[in-house]
Amino acid sequence: MRLHLHLIAPLTLLALIAGGCVSTGTFEKKAAEAAVQAKELAQLRQEQAELARNNSELVAKESRLAADVASLTEQIKRCEAARKSAEEMLAAKEDAISKSNFGLRQQVSELMGANDSLKKDVEALLKNRTEEVRKTSSAYEELLGLMKDEVARGEATVSELKGTLAVTLFEPLLFEPGKAELKASALPILQKLSGFLKGLKEKSIRVEGFTETVLSASWSLQQYPTGWELAAARASAVTRFLQSDGVSPLILSAVSFGEYRPLSDNITELGRARNRRIQIVIIPKELP
Repeated sequence: MRLHLHLIAPLTLLALIAGGCVSTGTFEKKAAEAAVQAKELAQLRQEQAELARNNSELVAKESRLAADVASLTEQIKRCEAARKSAEEMLAAKEDAISKSNFGLRQQVSELMGANDSLKKDVEALLKNRTEEVRKTSSAYEELLGLMKDEVARGEATVSELKGTLAVTLFEPLLFEPGKAELKASALPILQKLSGFLKGLKEKSIRVEGFTETVLSASWSLQQYPTGWELAAARASAVTRFLQSDGVSPLILSAVSFGEYRPLSDNITELGRARNRRIQIVIIPKELP
């Protein structure tokens, strides 16, 4: 409304002057007022333009801020969703860890129980082993005393290794060269051994036959084509005698190794003589 008045006032002034209705002083006064108003009008228009520019910038800023707010709001939503998902995953993992820990505690408890049981078993085994070693040592001493004369003459040996006893009887004590029939002089010796063997418990008796590579003149190739057969026949002969003298056949076995496990070389007569032998092995039943 004020702008309209500023426009009307100069027009009215001109009209009054043209009609001769005002004096020169009045005209000059009105003209001055009109100039002031025109200046004010120009200033107002400038301010209006400035405000319009400012308003446009504010609208643009408001639009950008609105876009930023929308973007931040979306980011907040995503962060909230991620936080919720992470919390759920953490809760699930904590639950799984809790269950796993419970299971592990149970396993540890079971393992501790099993370990205690194993300790007891080991202690029992050690005790049994110690007792077995003591018995074996005692049996070794008894067997060595029983065979002391034959051992002293070099006709036999007695050995002990890891709970296994072995009596080695060389050929001259039991057989003639190339033969598998027991000599009469061998029977008292085998009777001594059978008396000892009958007193053993939880043992197995394995009679092993061995020969050497050179055939003697009295060796019947028709009856014993190789050392396998002769060694087997000799081991069987000793086994049959032990059975007949009261040793249980359930713990007896006969094995032939022929010439393939020599004690000495097969070059010298002394070496070959040591290879012609019978070995009676006494082993705990649990061993192969």
